[in-house]
Amino acid sequence: MKVLGLVASQRKLGNTEILVKEALAGAEDEGAKVEMIRLTDYKILPCDGLAPCVFGNTRCNLEDDFNFIVDKIFETDGLVLGTPCYILESTAIIKQLIDRVFSINFRSQARGKPAIIIVPYATRGWTPFAFLQPNILLLFLGMAVIDRALIHAQAVNEVVLYDRSLARARGMGKELATAIKTGDASYRGESGVCPLCHDRVLRLLRDNETVECGVCGIRGKATLKNGKINVHFAEQDIQRQRFSMENIYRHFTYHIKPSRDYFTKTRAVTKEKRERYREYLKTGDK
Repeated sequence: MKVLGLVASQRKLGNTEILVKEALAGAEDEGAKVEMIRLTDYKILPCDGLAPCVFGNTRCNLEDDFNFIVDKIFETDGLVLGTPCYILESTAIIKQLIDRVFSINFRSQARGKPAIIIVPYATRGWTPFAFLQPNILLLFLGMAVIDRALIHAQAVNEVVLYDRSLARARGMGKELATAIKTGDASYRGESGVCPLCHDRVLRLLRDNETVECGVCGIRGKATLKNGKINVHFAEQDIQRQRFSMENIYRHFTYHIKPSRDYFTKTRAVTKEKRERYREYLKTGDK
């Protein structure tokens, strides 16, 4: 039983790393073999958007450490993802990974494996999108997020002073190992409004009645009862969530794949017409 910890913080032995290590220690208590990767120690280039990895059904061909990190994720049985929340959301390296996992498409070997998310933060009220990008990354990989924690720790290494926070992280690690052993990847954390990602960030659509989870893409109806907002998602709508195997395959087959033929068909025309922009505001690019 292997558990991998990913630390998305530039600060070595900061609050994020300490909490991830506590979670890994909890998993180790339950018999797991643990390993940690500090993502900022590795080179992860921006996606170039050319998509030969998708159309050619191959690995990403950019020369960096992305494939190494993905292989590590695929080899593990469970994942601990730790990222600080800075200005309302997680660190930039998480978005960098999201853009790159596009190359994996529906070929992810992490599908169904349990994961937990730990997010230390400094200022209360500045965390509305803290789980947004970690959720997108793990759901795109097909992983099952079984718990999430926002942990307040402002100063450098401050979390070592808070036994309750350390115990929370360690307990999450134990639960992760238990989920691996039992095969029960059900959600154990605090429930949110969305029944899939458990977040509370919803879009209100133009009819002022329908809401949509921006992460999962499922739509429900909002009602007001006894002064409280209630949101109901029908089961058939839940099944249509954007990260299901069916929807990812449909997205590739009917939206992404046809673009290759269109690009080939129009390439000569677009190549000619783009020349008018080459010299305008030239920046030295080829």
